[in-house]
Amino acid sequence: MQDDYLMKIWQVNDSQIDHFLEIDEPAFEKLQHEKAKLQLNKLIVPKLTGILLGLGWIAFMILLISLSMRYSPVSSGKIFFIGSLGVIAVTTAIAVFLYVKDLYTIRQIGYEDSVVAIQQKLAELQCSVIKSVRIMWLQLPFYTTWYLNYDMLLHGSVLFRIVQFLVTGGAVWLSVWLFRNIRYENRHKKRVWGFMRGYGFSSVSRAIEFMNEIEHFKAQPEN
Repeated sequence: MQDDYLMKIWQVNDSQIDHFLEIDEPAFEKLQHEKAKLQLNKLIVPKLTGILLGLGWIAFMILLISLSMRYSPVSSGKIFFIGSLGVIAVTTAIAVFLYVKDLYTIRQIGYEDSVVAIQQKLAELQCSVIKSVRIMWLQLPFYTTWYLNYDMLLHGSVLFRIVQFLVTGGAVWLSVWLFRNIRYENRHKKRVWGFMRGYGFSSVSRAIEFMNEIEHFKAQPEN
């Protein structure tokens, strides 16, 4: 019976919704919970895909490091290679851990809990999404250094050194800028919001908005 009522709400226009909500407040809460749940469910497949790809990438990095340590002679190139791949593997592992934590948080959200409790968990999820993005972008410069050695830097052509400096310098600047600016307190800034949308941030934000609407609805004085 309640489900039929909710279906009617979806089909009516905005001017009619107020009438439904005045009659049945629990129906409004259930509707908002379902809408929030739908937004969070959008994160599950991308997170699982990210975990699988991340684990595969880590395994590949470890394999390359192991082969280098075992078969290549000690050299400056080996230091660059192992150091760069090691940082990439570690940062990817941290991001994978945060992805797993995000899935756990999503499963822990009980829609029978209070609105405040759900809001707190959603805020934690939002922070975790931001952390994983910041960590992943920190590894960017090391994709431009794994192939280097001292001979290339000291005796390479002027053009090579200029290009290498620009590429690595640009990667360092971008990763540092993103790390400093992608923060929870900056989440409402246009550039940060636009950048984070592709990482599921907008889905979590929408879920928070639905919970806030419940809180606002309950705070309204009864007619």
